Amino acid sequence: MSRRFFCLFLAICCCGACRKPSQEVEPNDDAAHANPLSPNGGIEGTISSANDEDWYKVSIPQDSGILNLHVAGIKTVDFVLSFRDKDLRELKRIDETGEGGDEEALDLGVERGDYYVVLSNKNPQADNPTQKYLLTATLESDIGREREPNDTALTASPMVVNGVTRGHYYPTTAEEDWFHVDANEPGNFILNLDCSGVPGVAPVLEVYDANEYKLKEVSANNGEGLSLKDFGVHAPQKLFFRLHARGARMGNPDVFYEILTELLPDNGTTESEPNDQRQDATPFARDAITGFIAPAGDADWFRINPSTGTKQILRADLSAVPGMDLVLTVADELGRPIVRVDNAGVEAPQSLTGLGLSNAMYYLIVSEKTGKLSDTRHSYTLTKSFVPWQPGLEWEPNDTPATAQTIKVGESVDGYLAPKGDVDFYEFNVYQKSSVLIEVTGLINVRWKAELFDQDGRSLQVLTAAKPGEGISFERALTPGTYQLKLQGTDPGQNNVRDKYTLRIRAR
Repeated sequence: MSRRFFCLFLAICCCGACRKPSQEVEPNDDAAHANPLSPNGGIEGTISSANDEDWYKVSIPQDSGILNLHVAGIKTVDFVLSFRDKDLRELKRIDETGEGGDEEALDLGVERGDYYVVLSNKNPQADNPTQKYLLTATLESDIGREREPNDTALTASPMVVNGVTRGHYYPTTAEEDWFHVDANEPGNFILNLDCSGVPGVAPVLEVYDANEYKLKEVSANNGEGLSLKDFGVHAPQKLFFRLHARGARMGNPDVFYEILTELLPDNGTTESEPNDQRQDATPFARDAITGFIAPAGDADWFRINPSTGTKQILRADLSAVPGMDLVLTVADELGRPIVRVDNAGVEAPQSLTGLGLSNAMYYLIVSEKTGKLSDTRHSYTLTKSFVPWQPGLEWEPNDTPATAQTIKVGESVDGYLAPKGDVDFYEFNVYQKSSVLIEVTGLINVRWKAELFDQDGRSLQVLTAAKPGEGISFERALTPGTYQLKLQGTDPGQNNVRDKYTLRIRAR
């Protein structure tokens, strides 16, 4: 007998206001002869033979509640506990233990009326007609409780919104608990959910829409709790949640899990899960937005649109998360990557500078580099800003000869050598034979390498700065034609997201 039910039995037996357990009266082998069992009481009985079945009728005196049942095991008997409705349909079957073991049914959702409890034995060798078992029942409030059976979406229990819902991972055989949340007030909301850990259980939570299409899955290790953060709810909407243990025969009848849910208006400052692909990207209209990397392998998509009709320069900054190496990717309207920012290492922020955007849709994607980590305790913050492009500013991407940025002789351009591995190409025309001076200012953490190409792609000259932070300049006589200049660091890891360089080309 578990400690919880042992204490209940003592309370039943010792309380002056309560009667002692009643005694079974045979025959009670079918519903017509079922013995009454108080919803807050106990009854003693025997298993007279291996094939004996004992039926009990429980009459619920209130509109709704939670009924718990427990039978203390006896020698050689392998109990099976069956709970049935007034029409004798089996609602729940409990067969957790072997010979001599206790059986218990928890969190049974009941309403005013009659139910049946059937005790049977599945050990054909059972032979213990004199030892008595004790069957006890307790009736509790169903506020904030799961209501078994809730093993399917059709029988899902309501989940308390902005409150706590309690239940058990029990029984352990083919057990799963389904809940539903009905968001009826029109609007966009964010749902946060935290489920407490239970010893001996590795939990899995799956989220489904009204058509039972799986939207999200989160899980945790044995004994740990799990969280679902910033889940987008576009009301009116009905969501289903399937909670179960990851491993076979995992369960715990003695410890509740507690699900705390919070439904908040979506004010555009947080991600809206699921946003793991382009079609589900979270609109990013404000200057800053927060999110979580969870579960492991999570990639958060955010949709941006300059929508100004003019060329814009994008700057984006991604804060660090403890223990993680975050990566920021920019993709075009079809989801094709344009640039990947991976400048720093673990627990370091990422910055994107100088990316040119036209009047189209783009996506910012936040992910964790290894794909193996998650964290629902610490959020990241992603910020963005647009600056109207004007002559004299770099226009990324300009990483290849095909995307080289045009600059006129006699002009200058301010740009960034970032992110890590960045290469900047510039193209200029010479209309008459002249001596052309090319100058690039120094950049902290970058040792410049510059290479000049003619219009046929042949390398004409390569120049390397003496040390990081030092500028370079060289002069060369050029005939009329189109030329390209390639700027990069001597090491692909060299970059600077903070400081601009200036490129100037003059004829003399």
